[in-house]
This record gives sequence, C-alpha cells and structure tokens, in this order.
Amino acid sequence: MEKNSLFYMANLYPEIGRLFSFLDSNKIEAANNARVRSINIVDKILSFRDIKPAGREEWNVIKNFILGYDKLDTYERSILEKYAEPFSYKFMNQYQRTSTTH
Repeated sequence: MEKNSLFYMANLYPEIGRLFSFLDSNKIEAANNARVRSINIVDKILSFRDIKPAGREEWNVIKNFILGYDKLDTYERSILEKYAEPFSYKFMNQYQRTSTTH
C-alpha cells in the first residue's frame, strides 16, 4: 500500500478523535501524545509535493488548531474534529476498489 498524502490525511481523522477522547477523559499526557502524533502526521502531509499552496495554508491552520487543542472553543473544536473525515472516507473507498481488483 502506497503511503501517499491521502493515506496520512485519512490517518489524521482517528488521531484527532483520540486526542479529544483523552482530553475529555482528563488524560492530559495521553492527549498531548496524540497531539504530537497529529502534528507529525500534518508535517508528513505538508512534505508531499501534491499539496497546493491553498491546501498548505489550510493544513497550517489545522496544525495551529492541533497545537492549541486544549484552548479551542466548541466551534473550533468541531472544525478540527470534522476536517479530516472526508479524507478518511475517500481513502477507504479507494482502498476497497484497489483491494478488490487484485
């Protein structure tokens, strides 16, 4: 399986879910570890050349949301929680198509 930008975008969605699950459970160390993993994923996404300038701006905003995850208001948190969801669905759809053709 090729680990392209979509692969990492799809993997950000569950990591953000873990981050907020830990935060809501007051497991701050685990939440901070999820933040580090999330930032690493975003940095990996930004390392790909297929990300256009406007996309880079968006991913940098998302990165800033992750960095300050514990200071987000309800609206900002909902943006962060939902941002990577479509990428996850797209990746799974592509993965299912390629796995059925092999």
